[in-house]
Amino acid sequence: MPLMPGDTWAGYARTVVEIARPGHDDLVVRPAPLGVVGEWPWGRADPVHVLTAWDPGLGRPSAAENRRRQAELEAVLRPLAGGIWAAVGVDPVSGHREEGVAVLGVSEADALALGARYGQDAIFAWTPLEWTIVGCTTGRRVASGWTCTRPGAAS
Repeated sequence: MPLMPGDTWAGYARTVVEIARPGHDDLVVRPAPLGVVGEWPWGRADPVHVLTAWDPGLGRPSAAENRRRQAELEAVLRPLAGGIWAAVGVDPVSGHREEGVAVLGVSEADALALGARYGQDAIFAWTPLEWTIVGCTTGRRVASGWTCTRPGAAS
């Protein structure tokens, strides 16, 4: 389902996600036209889900409350995930930033349930073929392609 002018998901669709990977190159993932994909940077083809507990729905808790909620989410994810990395989503138009995590080895159903538990509208599901915004409770999916850069990687 494509985005229409005024769609509330427009900010999600342009979000750039920065993933910190200690001991490896960090990653910056940007949406691209459907069918355009970069070189898959993970050792296996399983989906990577990006989720947060920040700024649920229309709520805008304090930074301290957002960090508390995020720490709680990460504590729940640790025993479920095969890997967990700090992530930050940034809307390049508005500058809005939300801290989150990228996780490997967590099913989409579990990621969606956790997103819903923390009041989120959507999560990102990243695969070798797509960068997808997935509604936590609505079932809505908006897919695009993706590009990935590794800032700081040797050229």
